[in-house]
Amino acid sequence: MSYLGNFFIAIDQLGNVMAGGNPDNTISSRVGYYNSHNYFKNNTPWQWRLFEQIIDASFYPVDGPSHCHEAYYNDAGEVFDPGTNDFLIFLAGCIIIPSCILIALLLYTLFVFGLVSPRKINRNSKVKSRLKTAKAKLNGTLHELKEHPVKIDLEILEKALATQIISDLLVARIKGMLGLKD
Repeated sequence: MSYLGNFFIAIDQLGNVMAGGNPDNTISSRVGYYNSHNYFKNNTPWQWRLFEQIIDASFYPVDGPSHCHEAYYNDAGEVFDPGTNDFLIFLAGCIIIPSCILIALLLYTLFVFGLVSPRKINRNSKVKSRLKTAKAKLNGTLHELKEHPVKIDLEILEKALATQIISDLLVARIKGMLGLKD
């Protein structure tokens, strides 16, 4: 990613922290999480739906539809908002709405002049990249367990087994998509 892209993501993460979010997440990924993965369908609180509409519309010229949902995929391994409350959601709105007005003015101007266009997502590339990252994190955990004494308890075992179950489901899904049988 470019220096400028990293710079804007860092600003976005700062805004998310100021609104009580996890410092590893962007506001867009937080909104994507709430709208797609934290509530039952059509049960998402109105604030998160409104934020998604505003952000998705603002970033359409460069990201196309579903900016927030795609941002969630990029941060899906993160922890989202333990202890969020209405005041922090209000702060998020105070950051999102004015920022998106400025971003939309800039991006739509560039879009009208043909300087930017919605990107096409290469889903295969994205999935491969995420699997590579997941493998690296698991390798790091394995090295840590080899190098440092850790008091193993049932919670660690449960988390390891849950990781294995998700991994097995992922492999089964990919095999199914390839038409391979077990």
